[in-house]
Amino acid sequence: MSRKNKLTVALLTTFFCTLNSPVTDAESLTIDFAGAVNLALKNNRAIEQSAEDREAARWNLSAARRNFGLRLSWNFSENAIGGRYYNEYRATHYALNAMTPERRSATLQNNNATMQNFPAYMYENSNSLHLSFPLYSGGRLEGQKRAAGYGLNSADLVLENSKQQVKWQVAQAYYQILRYKDLINVRLEETANLNEHLRTVQIQYQVGTVAMSDVLATNVQIANSQQALNTARGDYENALTTLKNIIGLPPDTQLVTEENLEYETYEEEEPDCLEYALQHRPDGIAAVYAVKRAEASVSYAKSGSRPNVSAVMQGSMFGEGLFQANHSSGQERWSAGVQMDWNIFDNHITSAQVQQAKAEQRKAESQARQQIETIRTEVHQAYTNLRTAEQNIKITSSAVQQAEQQYFIAKTRYEEGVDTNLVVMDAQDKLTQAQTNYYSALYSYNTARAQLEKAMGVPIGIDAAIYADATESGMKEPEALKESAVTDLEILDERGKVRRRTDEDIRPIAEFSGDAEKILSEPFESEED
Repeated sequence: MSRKNKLTVALLTTFFCTLNSPVTDAESLTIDFAGAVNLALKNNRAIEQSAEDREAARWNLSAARRNFGLRLSWNFSENAIGGRYYNEYRATHYALNAMTPERRSATLQNNNATMQNFPAYMYENSNSLHLSFPLYSGGRLEGQKRAAGYGLNSADLVLENSKQQVKWQVAQAYYQILRYKDLINVRLEETANLNEHLRTVQIQYQVGTVAMSDVLATNVQIANSQQALNTARGDYENALTTLKNIIGLPPDTQLVTEENLEYETYEEEEPDCLEYALQHRPDGIAAVYAVKRAEASVSYAKSGSRPNVSAVMQGSMFGEGLFQANHSSGQERWSAGVQMDWNIFDNHITSAQVQQAKAEQRKAESQARQQIETIRTEVHQAYTNLRTAEQNIKITSSAVQQAEQQYFIAKTRYEEGVDTNLVVMDAQDKLTQAQTNYYSALYSYNTARAQLEKAMGVPIGIDAAIYADATESGMKEPEALKESAVTDLEILDERGKVRRRTDEDIRPIAEFSGDAEKILSEPFESEED
């Protein structure tokens, strides 16, 4: 591009930016890809919801653990009492109180003192305490705890998967912004070229070298170029709005992006990418945890045919007032011992529930196998897209250079009166199309790289493979999170450059455990009770 054209592009850029950017008091923010990802990790609603699901799973596990401890319950009631039964007691009570001491003593002697048990009760307060401690639940409590534990593990991995998904969404929106920014520059350059050519055409027309139709055709081409520029500006604004929604910024925030679409060679081969994905995909490992949770649910269902044994202690008292034990029929009393509850025959309800749980287990196993197939497919598709876009970058880069030469030749030949205006317009169209194709290829390459990173499960918050091995080794969930935390967030700046783990103890998802290996390699055979 000539120095004159560059100046014209700069002036047009300033003009259109002023024309399309309303003057507001909205906050302006300069952002790069890493900053956009970090904002999304803090503000995105999908991540927020996954975090709350994880919090719910944590408290569910806490409740399951507390089922193994003491339970104390207090039952209290206060009632006004009356009716014929109590009225007869009250009448006798008042009649005795109206007698002289000598007569009352004689009356009680004649009735063998049974009338002393006729108090004038008006209220009945009851208090009872029940203390219990589980001794044996037939696997019910243990199954609940295991299922809740695997549920929390899954929630941790779902949260990590949500973060990776949101990062992929940020990449799509962010690179779309850079793409439209480049396309705006393409249209600005096109407009500058056409305006410069129009001046040449007008001079040629004034001296009678060309017809008026060349002037009109050039003006029409300029109008078409300006329309395409306005469309690109609108697409750019929409892409900005999409990104602001993903990263949790108000729509009126003025975002400024200073990066440009670039091409960096990706060295990894597809088999290595697949191996990494089978080790690190959080949703793949979460599918295995879902199988383990279903297995725990089978154990829970089987407990319905086993006894429940608890140590219990209970006490109660009844009285006229609160915490009184002065009713003759309800003096303070307590008991302590062992209580067993055994549902010996339930008309095969437990057996049906076990079969239901086994069906859910088989479904989870099928979903785990399906998830592995999905991982393989997504890695292959992303890698294919990456290499295809890489080839297109090389082709379109060469095409841009040739189109620039073709336009220069056509323009020079027109100025010399050798070629027609139609040839110049055609050359400009081809140059614009070649530049558009080039930036589209750059966009496809960068998004394919981000897509491959998502398909591989490149960690953001936690390394799913390390987390899985930590929990399998018996480490509790908080320690496993700490062990697997990704502390080096520089990975976000590299946009897809995988940090290889050399830990020998990290195994692929298909080898996560003996049970999972069977699940992913063999069809499930149901067992009938």
